[in-house]
Amino acid sequence: MHPKIKGPGVISLFACLIMLLGACSNPSNEGSGNSAGTALNQTQATSEPAADTSSVAKPAPITIQHLKGELTLEEVPERIVVLDVQYADELLALGKKPTGSVVAGTDNAVPEYLGNQMDNVTLIGTYEEPNVEAVVSLSPDLIIGTEFHDKIYEELQKIAPTLMLERNEDWKTVMLKIGQVLDQPEQAQQLIDDYNQKVSNLKEALADKMKGQTVALIRPRDGMIRLQNTAHRTSQILYEDLGLTPPPMAVNSSDTSSMISIEVLPELGADHIFLLQDETNKALTAEFQSTSVWKNLSAVKDNRVYEENTAQWIGYYGPIAINLIVDQIADALN
Repeated sequence: MHPKIKGPGVISLFACLIMLLGACSNPSNEGSGNSAGTALNQTQATSEPAADTSSVAKPAPITIQHLKGELTLEEVPERIVVLDVQYADELLALGKKPTGSVVAGTDNAVPEYLGNQMDNVTLIGTYEEPNVEAVVSLSPDLIIGTEFHDKIYEELQKIAPTLMLERNEDWKTVMLKIGQVLDQPEQAQQLIDDYNQKVSNLKEALADKMKGQTVALIRPRDGMIRLQNTAHRTSQILYEDLGLTPPPMAVNSSDTSSMISIEVLPELGADHIFLLQDETNKALTAEFQSTSVWKNLSAVKDNRVYEENTAQWIGYYGPIAINLIVDQIADALN
């Protein structure tokens, strides 16, 4: 049996109890009914911090220079409509499928080379005449067009922010802008770096073999032959990126092409000819190929004429298409 507590000891004990109870009821223990609850809350706060959306870094608003000045995007767009198929190529190269796209050329379809990458993309007319009502129905976050869409620019702006790019702008410049749009600047730069390395390797491989030989890019059209000059975007792949030599007749820094007759073709003097054709000029091409002028060309006699698809070579200018062109050049000249 414990000894009894007497006198001042009892008073001291009651005083301690009162102080302890006072501490438990202290209003500084916000919202906790007891000291055990307070300890639990403190443990949870340490081991399981509450979700804080501010801790997830969001891309800062970006401002992109375009034909209409500056366009500022507050966040990365999810639903993008493109009014030229080259921008579908650029988006897909970065793993982003457009929500809507115009069709390619006269085929009323998406570019064949993109295969099933364009499955489930809503088609909204041609780039010359996009279906504005169809664009509205897609509720886009961003529309990408070109100077060909100036007449409907104000209408497009009412639907969504609209990025207007020069249709013949260098694909690398466009790629960097698309990288900005998607908050993937490093990935966009990597695509460019990979391309530069690819053409550098091919240029080195072709240097000795193609030394002293000229290469021309032609397209039968309108009863004549369109010669793509050095200023043309695809020609720049041949002459600038790969260092191939153009015939003197094709050297022109201001006009992208010139028209020549079949009779003038021998004066071109090309050792190698890339011949662009499709269903629109198939009959005309066959007509030219049946002439003695054509048959007597040195490139024809030496089996150095390479037939390529027109749309593939001059209609699409994203990295996917451009890399395919380089592959086709390598196959032809290697």
